Amino acid sequence: MQRDWPFRLKSRGLTYWLTRAAGWLSTVEISFVKNFLISRFIQFYRVDMTSAQRHEPEQFHHFLDFFTRELKTSARPIDHGDNGIVSPVDGTIASWGRYTNNTLIQVKRTTTNIFNLAQSDLISDSGWYGIIYLSPKDYHRVHAPVTSDLIESKRIDGTRHSVNPRNHASIDGLYERNVRLNCFLECPSGVVLMTLVGAMIVSSIQVAWDESVVSTKQQDQSTAQLGLHFESGSEMARFCLGSTVVLVIPDGVGELDSFEVGHALKLGERIGSVKV
Repeated sequence: MQRDWPFRLKSRGLTYWLTRAAGWLSTVEISFVKNFLISRFIQFYRVDMTSAQRHEPEQFHHFLDFFTRELKTSARPIDHGDNGIVSPVDGTIASWGRYTNNTLIQVKRTTTNIFNLAQSDLISDSGWYGIIYLSPKDYHRVHAPVTSDLIESKRIDGTRHSVNPRNHASIDGLYERNVRLNCFLECPSGVVLMTLVGAMIVSSIQVAWDESVVSTKQQDQSTAQLGLHFESGSEMARFCLGSTVVLVIPDGVGELDSFEVGHALKLGERIGSVKV
């Protein structure tokens, strides 16, 4: 019996237990603990707090409350131009461009299969894609990239590889392997896929249509969300420690503008357009 717990620890993996520990620590409300964590995090990652509604560590209930902090209303103006696609997050472009034959390029020789990523036939085998990496210092709420109806959300279990852009070259199929939440958004010209990717230390995702937290530890689950409407730029979810967003725009639905890898995007910035 005494050997049972170490064997279970080994079978689940170090990443699993690090994620659990980080999730627990992020919700500690002891003042000196959470204030120390928040202040050191701000200092280490040089987090810009000028656009946040709350500025001081003492104003947050715990580290997770800080990590998912809200911004001032005026901080991220949303481009509501006709038929626009806007950036759903603050982040840095890790990969961007066209995909064909169900294959998007991570970098050089590594790829992700769109069908494996989506696990759905709603997304065609060619179109446009963008991979946006959210660094620790970024704003971690995710917003609708286009005015649309959420017709399905699908949680898919998997690994928790780090999604740092350095891993793009070393892990083939990185995004189709990791835990993720797929959001299928229907606009007049068709369906757009927005995938929220979990990773190491990414414990969960809070979605706007469910008060409970969508845990990345739960099993695969698909939920119909008929009639749930989002205007472009409206909040859809929050990363509870993490991560990366993959945006897929199939041919015939719309197209993305041209951006270079490494370009910093801001929430609400126009990045493409859907067809009319």
